[in-house]
Amino acid sequence: MFGQPKGFFALAALPIDVLYNDGKIGESTCCPPHFFDDQATIPATQRMVGESLASPDVGNMYGFVESTLSPRSATGEPSLPLTSLQFLALCIGLAVALPVALLFLWRRAPRNSRWAIPVFLVGVLFAQAAAIGTVAVKVNRDYGFYPTWSSLWGTSVTPPVVQVGLRLGLNGVVRARHSVLPLTSGSASDTGRYERITIKGAKTGISQTVIVWLPPQYHDRRYATIRFPVVMVLGGADVHIPYVVDRLHFAKTASQEIRSGRVAPFVAIFPEINVALPVETECTDYPGGTQAFTWLNQDVRNWATSTLRVTTDGRRWSVMGWSTGGYCAALLHLRAPERFGAAASFEGYFTPEPDSTTGNLGQLLKKYPALAHESSPTWLTEHRPPPRVHLLVMSSDNDPQSYPQALEYLRRERNVPGVQLYLVKGLGHSLDAYQTVVVPILDWLAAVADL
Repeated sequence: MFGQPKGFFALAALPIDVLYNDGKIGESTCCPPHFFDDQATIPATQRMVGESLASPDVGNMYGFVESTLSPRSATGEPSLPLTSLQFLALCIGLAVALPVALLFLWRRAPRNSRWAIPVFLVGVLFAQAAAIGTVAVKVNRDYGFYPTWSSLWGTSVTPPVVQVGLRLGLNGVVRARHSVLPLTSGSASDTGRYERITIKGAKTGISQTVIVWLPPQYHDRRYATIRFPVVMVLGGADVHIPYVVDRLHFAKTASQEIRSGRVAPFVAIFPEINVALPVETECTDYPGGTQAFTWLNQDVRNWATSTLRVTTDGRRWSVMGWSTGGYCAALLHLRAPERFGAAASFEGYFTPEPDSTTGNLGQLLKKYPALAHESSPTWLTEHRPPPRVHLLVMSSDNDPQSYPQALEYLRRERNVPGVQLYLVKGLGHSLDAYQTVVVPILDWLAAVADL
């Protein structure tokens, strides 16, 4: 699995006070106000540039999206980048120099001074902070959680999204707008509602949280006979789904896209993928153990089609995910294309990543070749591709975790119709980055999955 922010980089989960309905959708259930806060503004312009990517085989086949950010000096960014080797070297130098300086000064400090010990203790604290900071800088440089100083301090930047009116269909196809009936009740400020349910899987026995977003049209009488398309939205490892929902500002963004006509009204389902912590299951059915893939592929989907007013047509079911969730999204589409007609993998990976957090997954993949094959989007694309592949591979050049894998996957699968690359400059491996690409993902799904 890809590393997630921990310790210094931890994402502090916020409490979400939503109603627990015992698996049933109730008319009275409403979402807390902070679900509908949207602090991001969608820019009016964005330019697509045909740049050569790191791999020459991929270079001329895919577009590169460049955000409309001002030059670094104009945005107030320090001249020493956060992930630069020079900054890491500076931190290492401080971490080494401070203890040496303390030792040198302590040996020469007058012992009868009442300030000697307090000053020394303060120096020790600074030395420890420098050492911890150096480790944090090294981890951040390796995993790309915060690519810039502004992202570290939480300073808002212009989200790099697709140009208004541009549709990211296959091969850049621009699709016509959907016709959306006006609401018979509510206003433009109506962003739908969230409902939180605990589901016990009929197939797997897994009992976990699922959050559903219902668009404003879901309760409008003019849509009373409509069965809505579905987008399953996945988070990452160690990041629970209520926090993902809170950070994405999904309701505001999705309702804006629906009202603009770029996207048809749809239902979004946010299932928990961390179903067996502290073990990370990688959305895999462990032989004799947790059935994490079946939980998503059957339990959650079957619950939705039997409980909500949504379509059963797999061509109108799609899935999007970030990091480990991006890997899971690709697996769901490639292994079960009849149930998930399209997938967008943002900062995900395309071969299994067993490590110390995934239990005995590495041993199982070696013992069961069929499991290893079914757990690899790369193998599935090459040996058992769906009749129609609709897979959006998204990454950023500032994400050292997913960027090399994305380019390698595209290099190998460049001749597979329906695999499309979408790269954004300057985003780290974070939920903030995920939030900025919700719009292009929805627009692409509208083109390929009739969203």
